[in-house]
Amino acid sequence: MSPSATDRVEFRLPAQQKTELEAASDALGLTTSAFVKQAALEAARRVLTEERQVRLSEDAWAKFVDAIDKPGTVNAGLADLLTRESRFSTE
Repeated sequence: MSPSATDRVEFRLPAQQKTELEAASDALGLTTSAFVKQAALEAARRVLTEERQVRLSEDAWAKFVDAIDKPGTVNAGLADLLTRESRFSTE
């Protein structure tokens, strides 16, 4: 069972754009609302996918790999801090 749709999105547009959307939705056998919802969700997913990807040149990728392959160094101050009881602990 799919969740019921209760939220709304409303917007205004010129008559010509509305006519275009109606023609496209008719061509696919969809309601204008279903067509716009489908198109908007596809665009949103495409944008989110692009925003979540990191693209590096070959040179940048090589530098990144070199950096993460190097062994880490111990920060004595941080190591000491992690052995102490937290000031924020209530226990």
